[in-house]
Amino acid sequence: MPHLDFLTLYIVIFLISLTMTVVWAGFAYTYRPHSAARHWLAACVLSLVGGVVLSVQGNEGSLVPAIVGNVIIIFGFSQFWIGLRRFRNMDGGQLRAVGLTVLAALAMVAMHDNDRGRAMVYSAGQATVMLVCIVHLLRNRIPGIGTAIALTAFAVAMLGQLMVVGSNWAVLSGALDFPVYYSLASYALLCTIFSATVWNLGFAMMTIDKLVQNLSRLSQTDELTGLANRRAFNAGLEAARRRSEATGLCHCVILADLNDFKALNDRFGHGAGDRALGAFGGLLRACAGGNAVVARLGGDEFCILLPETTIDQAGEITAAIRARIAATPVELPGAGRVVLSASIGAAAETEARSAGVDLLSLADRRLYADKARHKSARPDTADRKLVLVS
Repeated sequence: MPHLDFLTLYIVIFLISLTMTVVWAGFAYTYRPHSAARHWLAACVLSLVGGVVLSVQGNEGSLVPAIVGNVIIIFGFSQFWIGLRRFRNMDGGQLRAVGLTVLAALAMVAMHDNDRGRAMVYSAGQATVMLVCIVHLLRNRIPGIGTAIALTAFAVAMLGQLMVVGSNWAVLSGALDFPVYYSLASYALLCTIFSATVWNLGFAMMTIDKLVQNLSRLSQTDELTGLANRRAFNAGLEAARRRSEATGLCHCVILADLNDFKALNDRFGHGAGDRALGAFGGLLRACAGGNAVVARLGGDEFCILLPETTIDQAGEITAAIRARIAATPVELPGAGRVVLSASIGAAAETEARSAGVDLLSLADRRLYADKARHKSARPDTADRKLVLVS
């Protein structure tokens, strides 16, 4: 078995930690809202500092650099776990990280005259953090190959650290010669070094996957209302068509737009108009139900896709929308409380197919018929159509 000395391995820790620090510094700078990257950067910086401190002790293992360097590395490793928590938008964890580090430091100081005991504490502390990271990844079931890579790397590194604990115990009990232990411990450290590189690669892949998912979600979300946009709605409509063909169950759409929206914008400004659109979108989402796709198609035009829904059921939702609008005045900047109104048209895929027309076209035709009824029922000027609530 080739000989590996610890001083060389500490230098390797420094170089690899420096490489990972540069990588995470790039992530943290480029994607500032991604707080996990900042904690993973901190973990690499602390490992870098710990590697420098450990290299000072040389192969003889001077007491103070050995304790300080390993304490820094244990706390640095805990930042990988903190980063995983932030990746899942979870707060807290730092007090536990500090507690584990302090506990390990006290145990090392208590064993100042026992090299093998201190080595067991070093390895046990690192293995504990790795185990916590493994449990977190398994419990939160973060999808993607990056998670599998990180899990595997943590498991390999933890086994290496547990081997160090066991071999130190064997040396203390006289079951293992020190030269054999030294070789095992050096290879276990080498295993940890490269496993850390691999789990950082896994974290990087997890980060990229999350950024891609966020970008995909943004590309299908209306920025003003938080509802689906036209692209997402069209994708949902196509999926509903395929599902209807496979199951024979009907799906419906409801088109809706605000009456007198231009008058509202002209009279009170676009801030009031945006607030009205947001309120109307939230109202539609509340009435539509959990399996519906509620989308803003543009301007004040909204659409609800109702999978596996009959036209009678769609009519009930339409009635609920009308009732909710009438009963829910909206507080608008510069206008006070305003009662909105909407024109609505609903259509079912079965009736559109029977009539040989497009589903959205049929719903749109009914929406404009409803809008014509609204106008004929209220022939007064546009400004007076807005109902203000004192």
